[in-house]
Amino acid sequence: MLSKRSDALISAFVLTLYYVGVADGNEASDFVTMGDLRRSRRIQTHFSRPGGMIMEGIGFQYSMRYQPGFHLHKLAQQQADDGGMGGMENPPETEAPMPMPTPGTPPPEPAPTEPEEPEPTIPMRPTTIPVEEPSPQPPTMMVPTPSASPGMQPSSKPRPTGKPSMSPPVPTIPSSTKSSIMQPHQTLKNILFGSPIKANLILKKPNAPRSKGKGFLSLFEVIKFPNTKCSVSMGDIRSMEGVCYHEFECKSLGGIPTESCAEGVGVCCVFVNGCGDVTSQQILYFESPNYPNAVREMMICVLIINVKKGVQQLRLDFQMFELSRPSNGDCVDDQFIVSGHNTNFQIPILCGINTGQHIYIHVGDSNEGKVYLSVFMKVSGGGRSFNIKVTQVDDNLAPNNCLQYFHDAEGVIKSFNYDTDGSIVDNREATYFNNLNYAICLARLKNVCSVAYNTEQLGGDQPDFQIINKDEAENDLISDGQAGAGIFNCPDDFIAINSVPLCGERFNDGRESDDYTIHATVRDTAAGPIILPFRTDSEYVGRGFRLLYKQELCA
Repeated sequence: MLSKRSDALISAFVLTLYYVGVADGNEASDFVTMGDLRRSRRIQTHFSRPGGMIMEGIGFQYSMRYQPGFHLHKLAQQQADDGGMGGMENPPETEAPMPMPTPGTPPPEPAPTEPEEPEPTIPMRPTTIPVEEPSPQPPTMMVPTPSASPGMQPSSKPRPTGKPSMSPPVPTIPSSTKSSIMQPHQTLKNILFGSPIKANLILKKPNAPRSKGKGFLSLFEVIKFPNTKCSVSMGDIRSMEGVCYHEFECKSLGGIPTESCAEGVGVCCVFVNGCGDVTSQQILYFESPNYPNAVREMMICVLIINVKKGVQQLRLDFQMFELSRPSNGDCVDDQFIVSGHNTNFQIPILCGINTGQHIYIHVGDSNEGKVYLSVFMKVSGGGRSFNIKVTQVDDNLAPNNCLQYFHDAEGVIKSFNYDTDGSIVDNREATYFNNLNYAICLARLKNVCSVAYNTEQLGGDQPDFQIINKDEAENDLISDGQAGAGIFNCPDDFIAINSVPLCGERFNDGRESDDYTIHATVRDTAAGPIILPFRTDSEYVGRGFRLLYKQELCA
């Protein structure tokens, strides 16, 4: 019974070392135990030399060296008296319980009576046909031990095991390893016969590569934090938004790690994509080749965005958008086209100067789950450049079919290609586009009953406000320098406020001032959603509009 109990406890101790490891107080490098797990059908113990043993158990086989404490000195002294330790000047106190034979299992061979040096191999049973005397196997994983005393005689004959084993040969020890006596914790000492036992462990050198196994939790399993939005300042030039990731995860996703986030645990990861890329990131920047340098050649540039599950809208912010100007309201030389969105939602083809503008792309009813952003530069010559921030929106959604949506209490609303001056595009007359039909929406804030709109006096060669309508004879329906209001004055091209179409070269609906030759405040007092439809035909185009809006509290 003592023998079985000893075997079981030693097995438990070695397996514990294999999975946990024992840290020595004077060693700072990593270590692994000397356990060598192998498949086996029974438990058997062989003594290879004093202080060393080979154990086979159900489901495992391993080798270990140990130095027992005071409980095992009697058997060690008895072995020394029998001549087993005769050649050593200072023989270690050794005691090894012998396992009890089980039915159908040959008894283990007794320990040798002659002193032996450390054997280079652990004899293994053959994996094929059983033989009585198996040949020695290649050297197995043994811990290097000090050389034997001069009195010890070498023994070259390997000790065979009982029955053939299906276990593969044990791998050799790398030459870069070293051994060290490790002291187990007190709780493990109490398990093994109540005496302290020091087990030899294979200790890695400090510069040895770490194991690729999952012995320890990775950083992502230990530290977790939400991948929230973050922002980083790019000096006086601009600021960029990203997502908070671990630095390693950011790089593996193709992002650019910037400033720290999540209390220093993560980094603000910025994603910059170009022509031909495919992405599913929540926030990214779609840039022209060699941005911010201008592109001066013909080019087709497409970015594919995989829409995340549950996302209803994308928002595009034109951080920089300068393509060739339209010709008579049509984008001929350059085109920016969005596809893959809801089929019942129209997005105009854009070109010209639209820096600072934004649009929403409704994708909730799209069957494809992909959105394509395409830029076509059809002619060489002239400069173009773009940087478009793309956000998969999960909050502050725009109302259905709103191409533009403004959340602030006050701001600026303007038509596409309204600006006359650009930093790259050659100056050419600024106009809106043909065949427009979209809605501009405002988020009504709490306790707001009206919105006031005004146009700025910018001056220059073109009017500040200009929406043109002509009759069939190509005569202006509104005289130059005057405002037009109503369906008869503005039948084709107009922006509607308070459900009243407005056009002409002055911004005035006649409610605040009946002088149609001046700009006047136009106030929207309608209840419900705040919507400004803008519509044009395919005949004539003008400068467009630039309006300052301000939401007013209820009186």
